[in-house]
Amino acid sequence: MTIKRSLILSHVSMCILPFLMTFFVLVSSFSGLYLYAKSGNHVMAESGFQFQAMSQVVRALIFHHIRHSKEGLEDHWVLDILDPIQSYVVLYRDGEVTLQYGNDRYQQMVEDLKQQKVQQELDEGEVNGTYSETRMGQYSFMERNRIAGHVYHLYMLSHKPVNRSDAAIEAAFRASNRFIVISLVIFIGLVSYGLSRFIVRRILVPLQELERGAHEVQQGNLSVRLSHEGKDEFTPALSAFNLMTEKLSASLREREEDEARRKELIASISHDIRTPLTAIRAYIEGLLDHVADTPEKEEHYLRVIEKKSEVLGRLIDQLQLLTKMDLGEKALTLVPLDLSRLVTNFIDENRLLWEKQGADFRIESKGAHRMVGNTLLVERILENLITNSIRYKKEETVRITVTVEAVAHEIHLSIADNGSGVPEEALARLTEAFYRTDLARSHTDKGSGLGLAIVKRAVTLMHGTLSVANRTPHGLLVQISFPKEERS
Repeated sequence: MTIKRSLILSHVSMCILPFLMTFFVLVSSFSGLYLYAKSGNHVMAESGFQFQAMSQVVRALIFHHIRHSKEGLEDHWVLDILDPIQSYVVLYRDGEVTLQYGNDRYQQMVEDLKQQKVQQELDEGEVNGTYSETRMGQYSFMERNRIAGHVYHLYMLSHKPVNRSDAAIEAAFRASNRFIVISLVIFIGLVSYGLSRFIVRRILVPLQELERGAHEVQQGNLSVRLSHEGKDEFTPALSAFNLMTEKLSASLREREEDEARRKELIASISHDIRTPLTAIRAYIEGLLDHVADTPEKEEHYLRVIEKKSEVLGRLIDQLQLLTKMDLGEKALTLVPLDLSRLVTNFIDENRLLWEKQGADFRIESKGAHRMVGNTLLVERILENLITNSIRYKKEETVRITVTVEAVAHEIHLSIADNGSGVPEEALARLTEAFYRTDLARSHTDKGSGLGLAIVKRAVTLMHGTLSVANRTPHGLLVQISFPKEERS
């Protein structure tokens, strides 16, 4: 149950409670009077106020009964509670007696009221009316009422008792009332305390749990998880806290892993830059020391220096591209483009060079396949994957198949070759910067170890996915999936 619903139920309970208690008091009072009457006890009017209260109860009971019931009133307990000696009730319907209770010696007082023309005055007015009189300890009440075409006259008379009193009964009644009031106050207090404690507990327990979690995070414990039973307004907050600590923990682990990769990257960069620089320096020293004493040796030394310089320049270019990709779309904007046309044009522009290096191309692409990407990144992806296939070819000629096709809501770019492939255990690490297989380590002059890392980051930057798998019987398949351009 939510806290809002609990509060609403609590307030509703507090609003309904007084009405329930009032109903309880009324039921208790009438039950007490009923049992009092059935026990043979009676009450009498000791004052005009008491007589007025009794007469109003009797007349309301009688006329309500006439309107809604066909049974007689002779045995009704409200009439039984009146003292039959000191009280007299008589009801006429169209001039005939239909109900008579109490001491009929008071009938003469009824006749006296008729002689006073009280009934006649009410009848002449043809309206419902009442008459009440108090005289020398004698109490009189008369009412005329027309119901369902019949004229009713109700007379109620009472005599103030001598040497008799209901003081004991009144004292007991007042004591009962005090007891009921005190019980109600205690009951309402206990209910209010219970409801307040229930609501406060539903609020304080989750707050204490949040405080505990915040203290644990402050101490550096990001593995803390908060627990909360039920579903209320605190459930999303505690779930969000758990999600926050989970993401913070994952972010911290990722930062530690990035730091380790950064250190490894710096070490790898230092090694890969030092290797061609050392070779260049050695050959320059050889030229300065006139070790190359023939034109042929000098040309050989210069060719080696040129080759190592190209390796160094290519490494710097790739590092610069990696830096741009780290900046994301700020440095490399994404625009709508036709992947099929871009792939075909780029391969055609470099086909002559790559075919001289031993590549045999097959392009499979039909129609336009539009996506949102960056031309430079797509070209770098193609160049790195194709040159890798050429560098590590198994034979003099490597067959490279480039496929562009639409699958559901994606565009697939596949580059497959029939080269030597890579060991299965190395597939998962191929896209790490400066990672090389054993074959690549034996040919460090062929690559920098950044090619597939650049491919991976370029694909991610264009919201794509990359998968690498070996082909049967040999070769490597690189499959890249890009989302299609959304047409508005």
